[in-house]
Amino acid sequence: MTIDTGNMSRRDLLKSASVAALVAGAGSLAIPRRGAAKDANTVRVLSVEDPFFFSMKAMVPEYEKQTGIKVELESLSYDALQSRLVSAFVAKTSDADVIVVDQMWLGQYLDNGWIISLNDFIAKDSEIDLSDFIPEVLYSSNMWRGQIGTLPVAAYAQGVMYRKDIFDDLGIAAPPKETSENWTWTKYVDTLKLMEGKSFGGKPLFPTVVCGSQPSPIVHMFTQLSASHGANWFKSFPSAPWDFSPQLKGPAWSKSVDIYRQLYKLSPPEAINYVWFDAGTRFAKGDIGMFYWWTPYFYLIKNSGYMTGKKSSVMDKYATAALPKAEGVPQTVSLGGYSLGIPASSERQEAGYDFIRWATSKATQKKMALWPDLNYQFSDFARASLYMDEEVKAIYPYLDVQYAMMKQGNGKVTRPPVPGYTAIESVLGLTLNQLLTGTEEPKIGLERANSLFESILKGNLMIPYQKDSYADTLDGAKALIAKK
Repeated sequence: MTIDTGNMSRRDLLKSASVAALVAGAGSLAIPRRGAAKDANTVRVLSVEDPFFFSMKAMVPEYEKQTGIKVELESLSYDALQSRLVSAFVAKTSDADVIVVDQMWLGQYLDNGWIISLNDFIAKDSEIDLSDFIPEVLYSSNMWRGQIGTLPVAAYAQGVMYRKDIFDDLGIAAPPKETSENWTWTKYVDTLKLMEGKSFGGKPLFPTVVCGSQPSPIVHMFTQLSASHGANWFKSFPSAPWDFSPQLKGPAWSKSVDIYRQLYKLSPPEAINYVWFDAGTRFAKGDIGMFYWWTPYFYLIKNSGYMTGKKSSVMDKYATAALPKAEGVPQTVSLGGYSLGIPASSERQEAGYDFIRWATSKATQKKMALWPDLNYQFSDFARASLYMDEEVKAIYPYLDVQYAMMKQGNGKVTRPPVPGYTAIESVLGLTLNQLLTGTEEPKIGLERANSLFESILKGNLMIPYQKDSYADTLDGAKALIAKK
């Protein structure tokens, strides 16, 4: 449901965001659940059904055969998983031995003692090869206040996908595979406009497609654009000292909204309601010239429909490229994905860590990539060595592009994983959705969102921030990795 802030008071909007968060937590109380595995030979795993789930599930029988451990693998939707986990944590019940953790939940889960730090397990593990993980991924998704709380099972960056045949037919130069000062967001929009009003294959062509649905989908796509332009959510984070004074009034935010509006005008009008997979599905239908999105779509668009295994009409007609950058601003790529952690309530933490080590290992991840069912649907590697593996690259020829985007990533800047993130994301998502179709100046909408951010953060006792800060830098993460 869309909320019209123009007819709502500040208090009503804040109440709607707070109630939504509470309902999300309380809703899971009605979800029947089994307890964590009591059998010494059983490990219980809770996951979302992102692409990695399917190939990981296919590998589980091999793990069971090797170890003699039975794996109870259950999948839920994103919201259902979060609700179920939080209600189990609050009730201090044992619901699983291994859980999938979104990077946005990591700080909350560790600070509240809901999951354990993996530091001790990793220190004693002679086979983990921590140095093989891409530092930018571990930093963005798995580290919080010097603790490694999870290990990545699927790592996402963002990149560009475009139709080679359409570009050739219209005489448009292909975008570069490496970050370039000449490949800017201005150039990106100009390239899209070359396809405006054109037809291809006897059908009208839309230059691009965006996600407009709020709160999360539009925030995920928009924040890649804003991060490229150097926009910061807060005055000081993740560097110390932490100061969560919101910064949405800055010119980089307004400029990014202007560009995103242009992209929407070049998209199908129904994109205002598109969630994550809607954009990829639309590209796979064949009437979109170019778009940028999470790197799993580098392979998902090979299929017609989510994990159907049915080849799409564009399977052999698209290529990938580097993200555009802003003029004079160092590139920052949004990183996301999913990781595996161990609930503090689990009575089988050793067994849980063994499963995590197996699922995130180079050997298992390669087997997941080479699994042919569903048309080869996994290349979300957090390990650098897999990007160099010739057997894997033969199936996923875009890995050089994807790896280059990973190495420019900083998930703590693009979408800061701070306490209260869900509430402020809801405000930003609603604001962006309304700005796409309205006539309001971006500056005005962003100033309103900035004020709401401030109220929410003060309510969460984050302004002024009175807890200890942590100098959370990539260099610090690399130093921690090197200690292993």
